[in-house]
Amino acid sequence: MATWVIVGCGYTGCELARRLVADGHDVIATCRDAARVPPLPGVRPLALDLAQPLPELPRGAIVACLVPPGDDPGGEVARLASACERLIYVSSTGVYGAGGGAWVDESWPLAPLTREGAARVAAERALPVGAVALRAAGIHGPGRGIIERLRAGTYRVIGDGRAHVSRIHVADLAQAIARAGERPDVAGAINVADDAPDPVGMVADTLAERLGVPPPPRVPPPTPELAGMLLADRRIANARMKRELGVVLRYPSWRDLA
Repeated sequence: MATWVIVGCGYTGCELARRLVADGHDVIATCRDAARVPPLPGVRPLALDLAQPLPELPRGAIVACLVPPGDDPGGEVARLASACERLIYVSSTGVYGAGGGAWVDESWPLAPLTREGAARVAAERALPVGAVALRAAGIHGPGRGIIERLRAGTYRVIGDGRAHVSRIHVADLAQAIARAGERPDVAGAINVADDAPDPVGMVADTLAERLGVPPPPRVPPPTPELAGMLLADRRIANARMKRELGVVLRYPSWRDLA
């Protein structure tokens, strides 16, 4: 069994930690303040701030970085990479440019439409040879996602609803991270998404009907940043994830959720 260091133990980090502990791994979870690491059975807390000198990490540990980019994304990732031997960086499909409905694989041009996407590109470019960048689609799961917001009546379709949006369930993202740690021969960028990047309006209307709630209204994007996130119209291709990481999706489609 391996020692894992999870840098940033939020929604996805907690799911990953639970999976790794169940698989018998030694797990360390970090936060800027160790007291803020969620109390998870079998997980040891550690204070770590990527903007500060880093503590010594266990030799040979697999490090999964899940924190969002800070003020110096390239420098932060380079600092972390210099402190470990195996780094898995959880990035975002926001590094890609607009898709126009096309299938977007890892060769698609990096032309981010948002500030966060640009920061993710800077972080990825600081990764050393041998590191993995998992480009995650929109993350959803228990307590987080379209179904909860439809039930609460707070969900809004941005734009006309025709843009394709890819997603990944948090359990499947945790699986992809764990698989990347098991395969030291795999490196570079890998898309992490489900099999059903359907138009967002159709998804919302179908789920609303199943839940017995009114279909959500269509509204214009309130900010350019949100427009870049939700109107990029990309269908994220996941063939490399399946082929090289051996991921078998537990939730291959949004249709499995309700």
